[in-house]
Amino acid sequence: MRPILALSRRRPLVLGLEGLLLMVGIWASLILSLPGEYGRLEVGQPSPQSIVAPHGSVYISDVLTAERQAQAETSPENLVYLYDAQTPITQRAALVALLDTVGSVRSDPSLIRAGRLAKLAALPNASVALSSERADLILALDDVSWNTLRQETTNLYNRALNRYDYAIDEQALIDLHERWLTYWLATTSLTTPQRDLALFFTRSFLLVNRTLDVPATTVRRQSARDKVPPQQVRVLAGESIVRVGEIVRPETIEKLQQTGAMPLSLSWLSIVGRGIIATLLASGFMGYSLVFQSDLARQPRSLLVIICLLDSAVLITRLILPLVGENAFLWPLASLAIIFAVVFNGRLGLAASTLLCLSIGVMMNNGLPLAFTLLASCTVAIFAVYNAEHMVAFLFAGLCVGVTVVASQVAFWMLEQPTVRSADLGGLALSTLLFAGMNGALSTILSLGVFNIVSRAAGQVTPLQLMELAHPSRPLLRKLIREAPGTYYHSVAVGNLAEAAAESVGADALLLRVAAYYHDIGKTIRPYFFTDNQMGRENVHNDLDPQTSAQIIVDHVREGVKMAQAAGLPQQITDFIATHHGTGLIRQFYQQALQLQDSVDERDFRYPGPRPQTREQGILMLADSVEATVRSKAQNGKLLAAGAHGAPSINGNGNDAQTLDDLVQSIINTRVREGELDESPLTMRELSLIKHAFVTSLQSIYHPRVDYAPQVVR
Repeated sequence: MRPILALSRRRPLVLGLEGLLLMVGIWASLILSLPGEYGRLEVGQPSPQSIVAPHGSVYISDVLTAERQAQAETSPENLVYLYDAQTPITQRAALVALLDTVGSVRSDPSLIRAGRLAKLAALPNASVALSSERADLILALDDVSWNTLRQETTNLYNRALNRYDYAIDEQALIDLHERWLTYWLATTSLTTPQRDLALFFTRSFLLVNRTLDVPATTVRRQSARDKVPPQQVRVLAGESIVRVGEIVRPETIEKLQQTGAMPLSLSWLSIVGRGIIATLLASGFMGYSLVFQSDLARQPRSLLVIICLLDSAVLITRLILPLVGENAFLWPLASLAIIFAVVFNGRLGLAASTLLCLSIGVMMNNGLPLAFTLLASCTVAIFAVYNAEHMVAFLFAGLCVGVTVVASQVAFWMLEQPTVRSADLGGLALSTLLFAGMNGALSTILSLGVFNIVSRAAGQVTPLQLMELAHPSRPLLRKLIREAPGTYYHSVAVGNLAEAAAESVGADALLLRVAAYYHDIGKTIRPYFFTDNQMGRENVHNDLDPQTSAQIIVDHVREGVKMAQAAGLPQQITDFIATHHGTGLIRQFYQQALQLQDSVDERDFRYPGPRPQTREQGILMLADSVEATVRSKAQNGKLLAAGAHGAPSINGNGNDAQTLDDLVQSIINTRVREGELDESPLTMRELSLIKHAFVTSLQSIYHPRVDYAPQVVR
């Protein structure tokens, strides 16, 4: 792990590697070749581009030659059949003989009905086996019906032979059985039982007498194939080979190959060009992030999460968009914009959305309508969730995304239509509303499901998490209220001051308020060792030596950090606990130690730090010091009314009394002079605005009040 840890401390190298990772991800998505793209032609699919012959060519077409040979080989003229002319005549004679035999059995006076049935069932003809049911039907017919049946059966057989010129093959026999015989019988006057018998007799004697002579047919087909000459193709320079949208055929591919016009999947020039585009996009985003989002330069972890999100989004988009085709605008890219805006900030979300939409425009062959639609949806989504503190903001963002997609699609549709027809407009409205609604719904669902995961991975805290942490029902705040009520009310007052100051300089006011609530939770370990919670009790530090007292006071920072980590508070809140005193000196106990001891180590009386690293941490340090000092001065009668230099204090008289304005300014000056704000990006102008916000807020609390006369009871 040592090389990895050493590498993580070299911030420029880490940032460079993260920028390279972003560039490689974008480049990979731009050069990723999918079927039907970047000039790849597939047989049976529409051509993605128009191609003309770069030069003339004459060649023998193997494709066309094979096609002509196949046509010649499969010609019906090549079929050779074996024909038996005697079979139909023999079968007809057998049919007539059978009918005569049946007729003689019917008219035999020497037989009773049972004997006739038995004799019919035992007819010696090999083609027919009469069942008892059919024999019973035959005997049930009268002589006129039987003669009619006999005549129609003979006619039906003759008609079948004439239909195929006495040459019946297997397919003809199937057609007769399944279609023609039934159709012809339906045109006669026979009853249903008679038709069944006529169909039975006719089918029994129809036989195939025309079969394919396979050896002779094979020889003839090969001869026909050999007679086809090679097919020559001539292509002129500039001749159109294929146009956009035309179905690609095998001869098209052959023509492109023979003329050298077959496009490569992706040329080296195209790969390099897309690499340059990816480099420009990645460099622009990294430059913006490091210059205008300078906090990211100090948080490589957050920047790495951002880059991984961008790379994943652009690669997934590259794979999904070709599948949805014309409905690509349903792609919920706005969900990523919402996540960026909620987890990080809206400005970074806009930059990331611009990067992604430009990449999509390039990968979709300069698809301006799609890129514009997605960018517009991302933009309105970011505005909709700006400073989102409630879940309903996500729903509102999804609704805005849907409306924006509809408006963008209608606008581009109007640009392409010369006239507006109600039928076209109705179809457009239905499909657009459906897919735009899907985009909005998916954007809301995905962002709600993922933003917490992203915030934890990036080590960021969102406004929604802050609102939840600020609720008094949170375990640490309940513990603070119950065990250290004085510290809790001090924290609330610090939160009010810090929030006002943050608003005056454009810092994160909500983060500061929540951090103020938790900054002194370490005091709950020994609440009565802090004057906030003594409430008339004797000061326990009177019985302790200065070093012990100082260590107890310092421990509230260490214990607070441990409690915050154990409770799973976000790292940003934990950092406020560690930095709200910086490396400041506990002057009261330090001075006592100097009076009591000959040698004193100043380090024993300093907080462990670190010093504030951000504007918000610097504001909290100042708010904490100002609130505690002003309250102490006011309680001890050492706070003068504004503009009352040398006048009596608000709560009494004091020799070292100060006005509120002077007191706040002196506290700020002390912190600046001690270097506690050296690592914070706060400027002198911002410190002036912070001081003004402190004074304004404190004046509403510590102001002269009317000395009400006692009530007289009559």
